[in-house]
Amino acid sequence: MSWISARSGRRIGDDGRGGAAYDPAVMVALLVYAYCVGERSSRVIERRCTEDVAFRVIAANQLPDHATVARFRSTHQVALACLFGQVLRLCANAGLVRAGLVAIDGTRMQANASREANRTAQQLAQEILADAATVDAEEDERFGSARGDELPPGLRGPGRREWIRALLDDLETDAEQRSYEAQMARRAEIEAATGRRLTGRKPKPDTQPRRARRFANLTDPESRLLRTRDGFVQGYNAQAVVTVDQVIVAAEVCNDANDGGQFAPMVAATKANLRRAGARTRIRTVVADAGYFSKDNVATSGVETLIAPGKRDIGRQARLEVQRDVVLERIEQGAISRADAAVELGVGRSRIDQLILARQREIPPTPAVAMLAKLATPRGRRLYKKRSATIEPVFGQTKHNRGMRRFSRRGLTAVDSELKLIAATHNLLKLWHHATHANPAFA
Repeated sequence: MSWISARSGRRIGDDGRGGAAYDPAVMVALLVYAYCVGERSSRVIERRCTEDVAFRVIAANQLPDHATVARFRSTHQVALACLFGQVLRLCANAGLVRAGLVAIDGTRMQANASREANRTAQQLAQEILADAATVDAEEDERFGSARGDELPPGLRGPGRREWIRALLDDLETDAEQRSYEAQMARRAEIEAATGRRLTGRKPKPDTQPRRARRFANLTDPESRLLRTRDGFVQGYNAQAVVTVDQVIVAAEVCNDANDGGQFAPMVAATKANLRRAGARTRIRTVVADAGYFSKDNVATSGVETLIAPGKRDIGRQARLEVQRDVVLERIEQGAISRADAAVELGVGRSRIDQLILARQREIPPTPAVAMLAKLATPRGRRLYKKRSATIEPVFGQTKHNRGMRRFSRRGLTAVDSELKLIAATHNLLKLWHHATHANPAFA
């Protein structure tokens, strides 16, 4: 077991040197309880270990300072993230994990960084980099190459100039990967390998997916400027997979604004988590909103997918598809002309010709049309209605009731560990409520 110094947060050596130490089990219990009651500030945790009876009991009447709490959380972030899997196993053993149908969704959570710390590539290059170069030149003139107060080589970190250069390189790399030329080159490679032209619309130079990222954040470079209903926030995209009993079975963080690319990884993570937790259930159906719709996600192997093909009313879209099929049948029967059918459906004559040709050649429907047909069935409507009631309350409980709208740490790895700890405490609270309901004496 690792022991943490109260003063420095460092491991104490075998020689016993260092400040007073705390049992890691006490520190873990303290952090878990703090997250359960919605408290993540290390300074507030320190204060409540003095003022709050529950915190004093959990800390064994010891007083770890805020530096110890913060460093313990940072040093052992991987181990703390693993608590999610252990709590999920407890929920599975208690019969709380029914993963036949799961819902996947993402929510934007604020990073521990300000939007005001964003800089464009031009600002970084012309303003900050120039200022850093001026400061470096003045110091070189005054102190020379060695000032006598440098850290040992193994402890030296990158200078400000290297830090700014890394941010600039990141912006330039992102621009190259998203460029129209890079997209066309990838299409040419695929066509050369398959010997066939790619179908569908050709890329356009200025579409949204190919616009380069404009800003880099100086406080948390891995955070991104993400759009929400209330405007833009500097944050991360927190993904979760939840069962109908509102137990979180997978939780991951990414800095990609597009939810579609997270569908397959989240399904794979869910399967792996359930397998490791020993759950006697497997995923059969996955429901998701329109942000996850794509041809590849709909065709995910091993599970049935119910994904809205658009943000419009699904029932209305399904009724329009049925109406279109009826009109096309009337055309084939000679009961209506193609011109009248175009007026009735509100489309052009050429579109009617395309639809008739597709019916005659028995061309399979597009993924969107096929998904609409599935969602229009009584079973599809019944299952898809469970999506919002399954996962939206989890985000509401986390962000509104528990007040966890913002990550307290910085960096993708750190916030991913924090999200898993948030998810683990959510499941722990579900398990506690289940135990107290089944056995009131347990409370």
